[in-house]
Amino acid sequence: MAKSNNYFMVVDVQNLWYSCRHVYGPDFRVDFKGLLDFTLDHVLQGVDPVLNATAYLVVSSNHDQTNFINALRQLEFNIKKRSFYYNKSKPGPGVSWNVGITADAFVQADSYDKIILVSGDGDFTYLAEPLRELGKEVIILAFEDSLSKQLSTAANEVFYIGRDSVYSPKQRFSTGQRDQFVTD
Repeated sequence: MAKSNNYFMVVDVQNLWYSCRHVYGPDFRVDFKGLLDFTLDHVLQGVDPVLNATAYLVVSSNHDQTNFINALRQLEFNIKKRSFYYNKSKPGPGVSWNVGITADAFVQADSYDKIILVSGDGDFTYLAEPLRELGKEVIILAFEDSLSKQLSTAANEVFYIGRDSVYSPKQRFSTGQRDQFVTD
C-alpha cells in the first residue's frame, strides 16, 4: 500500500501560547514559520504532502492580531477565530477550540488519512482514540514538558517542538531581524 500524503494539520494556537510560556518563559513566542518548517522537514520527511493546515485562534477585541493573522495566511494556514470572553463565575478564559477542532476533525475525516494535532492538551485524547479506530494516523506536535501523557500514548507518533521553533521578541528585535519571522 502506498504511503498516503493527505494531511490535516490542526494548530491549537491558544495551547501553544501557554505551553511555550510554560516551557521557555513569558518572554518567548512560537515561530510559526519555524513550526511549519519543522513539520515539513521532520514529520513529513520529504513526502510531497497535500497539507490542509488550520490555525484555531481565540481573539480579543482588546488586542489587535491583524498582523499575526495575515502572517499565518501568508504561510497558507486557514484561519478560524473565536472571540474571547470572561465569565466571572468560572476561572480562566471562557472559550477554547477543543470542541471545534474535534468537530472539524470528524467532519473532514474523508479528506485526510493523517491528522497532525499541534497541541499537548490531554482533552484531545478523546479525539485521537476514535480517529485511530477509524483508521486515521494521529501525529502529535507539542512541547515535551507540556504534553499530556494520555495524549502521547493515544497517538501513533509524537514529535517535540524544540528551541528552533520558538524565539524571544526582545532578542529578535534587538538584532534587527523582526521583519523576517512570523510570530504569535
